[in-house]
Amino acid sequence: MASADKPINTDVPEKDVFALHFLQSLSNLRRQNAFNSPDDTTNNRVKKIKKAAYVSMARAAGGTNRLWSRALLRRAAKENNKVVIFSRRKKRVTWLRRSNRRDPVDAERLRNLLPGGGAMETSKLMEETAHYIKCLSMQVKVMQCLVDGLSAK
Repeated sequence: MASADKPINTDVPEKDVFALHFLQSLSNLRRQNAFNSPDDTTNNRVKKIKKAAYVSMARAAGGTNRLWSRALLRRAAKENNKVVIFSRRKKRVTWLRRSNRRDPVDAERLRNLLPGGGAMETSKLMEETAHYIKCLSMQVKVMQCLVDGLSAK
């Protein structure tokens, strides 16, 4: 748990950092002609854009600083058949869930929703979830700005 002298850090990355990463990812997809192949369906395009948005959000959040961002980057690399190895933290024991303790059902549901949330202690789970929600809302705001800017033309 967080003590009074050590506040919980749930800083959200800057919108422009995410926007830059996201636009670079979309530009790379376009340069690779990922949207122009004849066998590419709308569903595949949506998956590629969604993956670009999540990877951009994870990179903007500091990449390996958060458990959920490491999980998203690892999942994206796995889909590309790449192996990604992140350095282990020295204080790993502090956030591992204790197996002999029963957590409420709500915490288990939250663990299933949060990328990389399966092995977290409840306090760390709440901290990571707060940060993840803030990043998701930032992602929605940036994407809404992009849509508004492109549809005004």
